[in-house]
Amino acid sequence: MTQALPMLSCQNLHWQIQGQTIIQNLSLNLAAGQVYCIVGPSGSGKSSLLRLIAGLDTPQSGTITIDQQLMTEGPKGLPPEQRRLNMVFQDYALWPHMTVREIVGYGLNRWPAAQRDARVAEMLALMQISHYASRRPAQLSGGQAQRVAIARALATDPQLLLFDEPLSNLDVQLRAQMRKEFSQLFSRLKKTVVYVTHDPLEACAFADQIVVMRSGNIEQIASPATLFQNPQSPWIASLAGFDSQLEARLIRQADSQYAWVAIGEKQFRARMGKLQHSRPGQQIRLLFTPGAIRHDPTAPQGLPAKVISSMFEGRHWRLDVTTAESNLPFSIIHPSSLPADSILSLVVQGEDCLIFDLEQSPL
Repeated sequence: MTQALPMLSCQNLHWQIQGQTIIQNLSLNLAAGQVYCIVGPSGSGKSSLLRLIAGLDTPQSGTITIDQQLMTEGPKGLPPEQRRLNMVFQDYALWPHMTVREIVGYGLNRWPAAQRDARVAEMLALMQISHYASRRPAQLSGGQAQRVAIARALATDPQLLLFDEPLSNLDVQLRAQMRKEFSQLFSRLKKTVVYVTHDPLEACAFADQIVVMRSGNIEQIASPATLFQNPQSPWIASLAGFDSQLEARLIRQADSQYAWVAIGEKQFRARMGKLQHSRPGQQIRLLFTPGAIRHDPTAPQGLPAKVISSMFEGRHWRLDVTTAESNLPFSIIHPSSLPADSILSLVVQGEDCLIFDLEQSPL
């Protein structure tokens, strides 16, 4: 069976500013009709990659093609207005002197008036903002402005939709609502979407694939389920919620997915991360979610630990604790606060732990 050609292809992109490398030797192929969310910390190159794709910046070397058409070849490339793509910016970039109707129809000025008006009406209805058509941006809420920006981006029927952290300026409740709306919208549109966010949980709401970036390159591309279940490094695991770590001792590999490990004299089974070099008896890195280790005072053979501090997180308390086997503090979740120096008996839920070689890059 012939593999479908990518809608977007970036090959060997390299971009630097004033001697600082932002994107280095990056290659990426994205299929048509899929939603790709790019995640990573600030400075990882997420928004910079988006700007290169859009033609707002040009790399020193590398190529970008959209639907097999060359957009960028090194410092030469088509300007943004000649690429069949549109971008929704973090600040929405709505012209303050225009009405919503005028903003949405801005890219359709060469269309016949009747056809343009029909397309604008269609986009307003799609984004459920028809009753705001005569308003100006200053009269819109954040969520309404967001819908206007998306309607404008969709009006010209682009091959590619780019989103640069579009929900970062919204409050918590509105962000949750817009995630649902994006999920439904992307499902209906069936367009290729490249969406930048710093929040992996936001990406999970609608991404077909998550692209993890770090230091100007790609660390892993996977479905949300695969990324969260099988991160390829301790650093990616930390993005996926495995944000606490301990050193443990490898006892033996149980099968292809699990191994027996020990902290002090306490042995338990944990999931395999990317374990390549460690041998039985050696120290390994144990990463876990805060809920993977809990305090159970009734556990007869729990792992002894001591509370350092506690912090309320709305529905539970996060306790920073330490054990005699490790000077490195880690976090657990507990239903109530406990005073400093309280002695705990910890039980490990190995399903929520991952093990990696100790020498792999730390969090």
